[in-house]
Amino acid sequence: MRTGRIPVGHYLNALFAPKSVAVIGVSASSRRSGNVFLDRLRKNGFEGRAYAVGRNGGVVDGEQIYRSVADLPEVPDLVFGAVGAQATPQAMIDAAKAGVQVGIVFTAGFAEMSSDGAEVQRDMVARCNELGMRVVGPNCMGVFSTGSRMNLTDVESLDPGPIGFASQSGNIALSVFDVAKRHDLGFQTFVSFGNQADIPVADYVEHMAQDDAVEIILLYLESLQENVGPDFIARCRAVAARKPIVAIKGGVTDAGRRAAASHTSRLSAAEDIYDAAFEQAGIVQVRDLDHVVAVVEALLRCPPMKGGNVAIVGSGGGHSTVGTDAVERAGLTVPAFDQELKDTFGEYLPPWAPMSNPVDMTGGFTEDLTLFQTLMRYPLSKPEFHGGLSYGLYGEGWRPGLVDDNGLTFRTAAPLFAALQRELGKPIVFYTPFAKDFEESFSEMRRSGVPCYGSLAEAAAGLAALQKRGAFLARLEGLQRTGPDPQQPGAGSGFTLTEHESLQKIAAAGVPAVRQELVSSAEEAVAAADAMGYPVVLKAQLTDVAHKSDVNGVRLGLTTADEVAAAFQQMSAIPGAGGAVDCTVSQQVTGDRELLLGIRKDVTFGHTVVIGVGGVLTEVAARVAVLIPPLDAAEFAAAIERSPVAAYLGAWRGKPAVDLQELHRQVTALHEMCRADESVESVDINPLMAVGSDLRAADAAVVLESEPARGVHDVR
Repeated sequence: MRTGRIPVGHYLNALFAPKSVAVIGVSASSRRSGNVFLDRLRKNGFEGRAYAVGRNGGVVDGEQIYRSVADLPEVPDLVFGAVGAQATPQAMIDAAKAGVQVGIVFTAGFAEMSSDGAEVQRDMVARCNELGMRVVGPNCMGVFSTGSRMNLTDVESLDPGPIGFASQSGNIALSVFDVAKRHDLGFQTFVSFGNQADIPVADYVEHMAQDDAVEIILLYLESLQENVGPDFIARCRAVAARKPIVAIKGGVTDAGRRAAASHTSRLSAAEDIYDAAFEQAGIVQVRDLDHVVAVVEALLRCPPMKGGNVAIVGSGGGHSTVGTDAVERAGLTVPAFDQELKDTFGEYLPPWAPMSNPVDMTGGFTEDLTLFQTLMRYPLSKPEFHGGLSYGLYGEGWRPGLVDDNGLTFRTAAPLFAALQRELGKPIVFYTPFAKDFEESFSEMRRSGVPCYGSLAEAAAGLAALQKRGAFLARLEGLQRTGPDPQQPGAGSGFTLTEHESLQKIAAAGVPAVRQELVSSAEEAVAAADAMGYPVVLKAQLTDVAHKSDVNGVRLGLTTADEVAAAFQQMSAIPGAGGAVDCTVSQQVTGDRELLLGIRKDVTFGHTVVIGVGGVLTEVAARVAVLIPPLDAAEFAAAIERSPVAAYLGAWRGKPAVDLQELHRQVTALHEMCRADESVESVDINPLMAVGSDLRAADAAVVLESEPARGVHDVR
């Protein structure tokens, strides 16, 4: 087992590789939680110095209990706090005063409980940070490090291995530990960060990335801290270029987020934003907790897939059918084999055996265990196939003591899969129902480099993750690796500008709008319409109303002066207009298609962008791409290509494709406007008319944090 290279100079060395640790909350007279953690630390063989701290002093197991961290013979690198919630803040502050670098707050009862608890937590962390100490937790499970032989967790022992794991939840971690054992996997480092009051997740990711013994990083997240989103993306993307990162996201909420009255807000829920963040960062997201270890195993043992075509070769008609369904549900493809491949398979299999993909060898492998590898070689040797799924009733649970005609057993034949994988450079995963239980042949297959699953859904999830990993690495080859700048978004009460004000504001930023005239009377409206040419559109300009059609404030297709005058009079009668209302007259434009373009502040990721189907189809189509700027032109195009709106933006039915360079320019312009003007909470352009390569806003709603000052600073 490699111990790894300790990252030079990283402050988290004090957490994962401390030379000395103090456990606060140890008693000489009772078995408190502090005693349990101190015992576990020592019994696990911690290579550094371990100190007991308890307010009453005394002796435990022949070792002195010091009354405070200040009384210790040296300043420990790390303290572990296992005292009550009321005593914890002062204990941590005292440790910080003594010069400790990192403190773990195991105790619960802070921000997760109440607003008062949150305030106590903020004050404790702020004071510790002022004194130079960083805080893990509160409400966390602790830390584990194979390299330091350190176990400060609720778990008696963890198997060593190549996984670095940072989890917001202790219970999720316990579930992962149990499943990992069944997959012959273990952990190099683990940290539970609970309330995430201080240290950002990206710091854990970067530290694990610098440890040579960590080959893959696993995250369980319920949230990120405010304002860290762009930095999280940039730093994780840099790490993902070298090591796979897997994440499972729980607890998607809109806490701290104002839902602006716009399509953008409704169509970019927090889950969509995290999906976009993980995609841009190259993080492989897993939605099903039951599949997370399967995905980790595939990414650890197999090369990435360079496409989505899978060859399925094994034994068992029912399993072949269900396996095909599982692979295609996972977003991959099982294309039919050509006649050349079928003829080749016919040399090995009886005429009644299915050979078109999937291949069912109808049980013949019991006489020749090499048949799995022999048959899989043929499709995977072709460039159009990118990975393989083998399946069958493999293992002692099917034929105890089996020895084939070559003298091979299930165990001795197992490494042949990995030899083929190494030779062809394409991933192979294996399914057998008996792999749910321990068997040495399955462990041998895994150790040699091929995942062995007891579930076809897990096997499919593993292959899909390998395809995602391969696609990300391929994108990196052609993309400029520039990370987003951290944003400092805020939140406010929200005030929607009129459409005319909104269009003027975005036009000044660089997003062109349709021709439009602001009018205050029926006579002015008719004059503007005559000058523009019919048909025209008349819209009431109402403050703090996002959707004018909801109050009959929009009239389309006006073709005469009388229609314009009548429409103006009707809008003057809108409730709240007081008998007088400003309106806009604009030419009615027909485009190749209508887009939605929105941007809004997110409490975690700064400004997020939504691009989708616009106009009257917005509500029913609900197809959007969610992006987190800044993105260069190549990244932007790649993100659009893999989004649900790729086909809509492409060429179809004689209409040219939307000019992605111009769309990228407009997105960048809006992003720069929002960054420069912190009062902008959201921008909602719908529709953005596409006419050839021209993109022009026909309607917009800009939401500010509060009502702007009128008069000399009037945006009109």
